[in-house]
Amino acid sequence: MCQNHFDPAPRARSLARISEISLAAPAFNEAENIEATVTGWLDYLRSRPWLSRFEIVVCNDGSKDQTGLILEGLAARYPEVCSTHFVVNQGAAAALNRAISKTSLEWVLLIDSDGQFPIENLERMIEVATAMSVLAVAGVRPIKADSAFARFGSWSSGVACNMFHGSECRDFNCAFKLVNGALLRSLCLEAKGLNYSTEVTSKLLERRVRLAEVEIEHRPRIRGKSSLKLIKGALHRLLFVLYIGIRQLLFRFQVLQREDR
Repeated sequence: MCQNHFDPAPRARSLARISEISLAAPAFNEAENIEATVTGWLDYLRSRPWLSRFEIVVCNDGSKDQTGLILEGLAARYPEVCSTHFVVNQGAAAALNRAISKTSLEWVLLIDSDGQFPIENLERMIEVATAMSVLAVAGVRPIKADSAFARFGSWSSGVACNMFHGSECRDFNCAFKLVNGALLRSLCLEAKGLNYSTEVTSKLLERRVRLAEVEIEHRPRIRGKSSLKLIKGALHRLLFVLYIGIRQLLFRFQVLQREDR
């Protein structure tokens, strides 16, 4: 997803009052979760008096269950909900890219559709974005509700990515992020599978965007099951982290040209 480069001129205005938010989420075989999750987001966002506008964009990533039909029903009932679909599964990152491309508002919250990230985390993100005058805030999961294998993979890949970037992100791979919409839509995101959260962090750092972090709640999955296949996912994570390392090396030796902010 590559669009026109980001113009930082509206920065002061966009940080003065965050009142427009798009939610962007991928969904794959989430029929057991998706209605409760989306209506929970709706209830929360509708009850926020400081929000003048919001939208919820979910991309159904070629689900084989009723996820697509449920999303279509939600979009028909609620004008704030937009559903988009892949006929064939393309991977979580591709689905998130599609959802991001359909957003239109000033800020975008990246969130998973499995309910593990409570929407109530949003207010902490907004407080930090406003107080620190930054265009991107990433969540930090102090307690990750994942398997030990997944936690080790997230930790080790985060250490490697921080080393490549010379950064000190506490949770490089957290999917829950609040990013200025124009900035996010200008990023050229390349990942296809489950490495989208790592890539968004990496691309923001490549743009030299100051990235704030805030501790958030991360809950265990209650219904449904993760689409993560451990061995395949670990291999893809390793290859993607190596790609990030090689990419930063090419920037350092001026073989690649950095995108303008």
